[in-house]
Amino acid sequence: MAEESESISYLSADDIRDIHELIVESNADTAAGISSAGDIEYTVEYIQEGHFGHVPESLHEKAFQLLRLIAANHPFVDGNKRTALMSTRIFYALNGRRFDYDREIKNILKALATDEGSVDGDGVIEYLRAHTESLAPEYEATISLWLARIEGTDQVSTENYTGNQEPNEPNDYDDEPHSEK
Repeated sequence: MAEESESISYLSADDIRDIHELIVESNADTAAGISSAGDIEYTVEYIQEGHFGHVPESLHEKAFQLLRLIAANHPFVDGNKRTALMSTRIFYALNGRRFDYDREIKNILKALATDEGSVDGDGVIEYLRAHTESLAPEYEATISLWLARIEGTDQVSTENYTGNQEPNEPNDYDDEPHSEK
């Protein structure tokens, strides 16, 4: 598969912490704080290098592990499922893919957070595969915006911005499908 032969870009632990910080800032009811910094570091290490002889290989396997490890391990005081979802969306975007999730993601995240053993990992990977597509060039400005926000820069290039993007995309999963089809 082409996805496995291409170079994969990863989020750093700092990126994930920054994503969580943005979620806290945009949701007044979300408490700030890290409960386990080691779990954030482990998540990054695991999706890149694996552990105990198991290495997630495909982009979708890595995305699943990113989603799973943040939602199940609860490295933050609050907002773990939202951080897992947004981190996965940005991970896909960094790799030229758009994650077009629907309400089913809420059930997946809830199961990962409360009863990880009940989750069919292969089924979630298939869900991820079925809900991703190549990222259209017009989304480059949105990606630049998100990357600038998680990197803490103030200047964002908007030279390719068409005005059709929503710079303040929702960071939750309660809305209808995120498709523009």
